[in-house]
Amino acid sequence: MPRRHSHSHRKRDPVDRISMSLSPDLLLEFDRSMKKAGFSDRSKAIQAALHSFIAQYDWDKGEDTRNGAGAIMMLYDNHTFNHDSESTHIQHHYSDVISASTHLHLDHDNCLETVMVKGEIKRIKELAKKLSESRGIKSLKVHFVSIV
Repeated sequence: MPRRHSHSHRKRDPVDRISMSLSPDLLLEFDRSMKKAGFSDRSKAIQAALHSFIAQYDWDKGEDTRNGAGAIMMLYDNHTFNHDSESTHIQHHYSDVISASTHLHLDHDNCLETVMVKGEIKRIKELAKKLSESRGIKSLKVHFVSIV
């Protein structure tokens, strides 16, 4: 069983120290990517990578009853997608997972909308699917994070 270490100067949750074996090429690429991403130490970069891995797994294959949070970003043609009625109707049906939304006019034809969500993965997936099926949606992406 791994030993737990904690810092005595601050009250924190104990941490598990691990060691891992990596090929020199993989470690070199990780260090390069870590620095480009702005991380100054490996532990923080590995923690961020692990959170990302968990969130992606939960979104793709996890239990739909698990909770998470994120943003649904939509690019749409504002002449085809009726934001005032269609989007509002869909969003009202999913008010249990929607925390906020923003709307940005990009140009005469295009709008960007971001819908901030939190709650069950199943409900967030349903909302994203309903929105993506709407006419005029050019692009829809979900950025999801697991609450760990």
